[in-house]
Amino acid sequence: MSFRHVLAVSVIVCFVLYVFSSGIYVQVWPVLITRPAPDKPDFARYITRPRTLEEFLDESSKRAIIVGDIHGMQTPFFTLLSKLSYDPSKDVLIHTGDIIAKSSHDGSMTVLSYMTQNNITGVRGNHDEKVIEWRSWLEWMRSKDGGKSFLYEFHAKWEEAESSGAVDDPEVWAEHYIRKSKRDTKWWRKIPDGWKILSDHYRIAHAMSDAEYQYMVSLPLVLHIPSAHTFIAHGGVLPSDPRYKPSNPRQPLARVPKLPIYPVSSEDNELKPKPKPDDTLARLRFLQESSILSDIPHNNDPWVTLNVRGVLKDHSITRSKDGVPWSDIWNHDVSMCAGFNTDGRKQKQSKGSLPCYPATVVYGHAAARGLDVKRWSVGLDSGCVYEKRLSALVLDQKSQNSPFQADDTLDGDIEFRKNKVFSIPFDQGTGHIVSISCKP
Repeated sequence: MSFRHVLAVSVIVCFVLYVFSSGIYVQVWPVLITRPAPDKPDFARYITRPRTLEEFLDESSKRAIIVGDIHGMQTPFFTLLSKLSYDPSKDVLIHTGDIIAKSSHDGSMTVLSYMTQNNITGVRGNHDEKVIEWRSWLEWMRSKDGGKSFLYEFHAKWEEAESSGAVDDPEVWAEHYIRKSKRDTKWWRKIPDGWKILSDHYRIAHAMSDAEYQYMVSLPLVLHIPSAHTFIAHGGVLPSDPRYKPSNPRQPLARVPKLPIYPVSSEDNELKPKPKPDDTLARLRFLQESSILSDIPHNNDPWVTLNVRGVLKDHSITRSKDGVPWSDIWNHDVSMCAGFNTDGRKQKQSKGSLPCYPATVVYGHAAARGLDVKRWSVGLDSGCVYEKRLSALVLDQKSQNSPFQADDTLDGDIEFRKNKVFSIPFDQGTGHIVSISCKP
């Protein structure tokens, strides 16, 4: 097993350990968005401040367990952890977002409580985002003169109706109540268009604690782990701007980043040594992977990161089943990576190749496609909330010592998905998919 793969898995583990020890949740690469105007509340609460992390210590003895969309399915979730013999002192748990909503309210609250109390690292999902927005709206309403009293009265009426058995569908009850409550029209008009009060997302937002709200807000849109050459996102990450060919010089994977000219003066006027060849390659790969997030406009759009499923013929992004799956585009572009020289010399590229090194994306969101394993992407949403399966990607010491022996070519229809446990190529080594049934 190559040192690179050992380091890659170690970095994933140590990245999370660093986050735990510092008591914060960080977004490794900034998502650049425009803040709302002063008179327009920021309900989304996206993380915009850039964060950087130091190099990590070797923790290769720990396993990294990355779990797909849970959606409040508490029993399958805890069953999966049990099947994996999950031990917080020996394992690092990461989720791909959408940890709540769409299942039972109690299930969502149990999963959210567990994630918050145990400081589980993960990314924000599109359903998590809806809950964040509702809670931000509630906080905003409570800050307004008369807003707290309005909400208190509304919730009291709702709870009274529920206790009397008059509520079959909370959203329908709310619609009837709003139509009858003419004197509160000014308050109802403050609900953004398209939002459904007493929806699943609203009820979670109303019920969760301040600590749970802060945990949700702290979830980044993308985790970028440079030394593992891995991105973790809920919806996905595009490898290129779909408006241009992958070989267009403006595409991050079509150009070799430039390092500063050495020697470079440090603050104390000493000369910094020129990086060793291995260090130079690591820095160049970091710069190139970072530019995927910063230079491709779609990857700077939170809606895309949370919702993308495909790209249409007009190059627009869709969350529907239409278009080309973004993971197909990712694997197409990344499979053309042929490396590059680290000494600045131009390297002759064969036709159909790009001056880059491959990276892997681990994601959720696409339940309709099921467990979607390709060479350079791993889709972990296997439809647990639809009583299908809950899946996790496990990277452990055993996999570090067991290089993947099969053909590197994988596709989304691979028969492996029917098994409970199987191996896949991950970076330069092997990962393991563990899957359990979500049927009651």
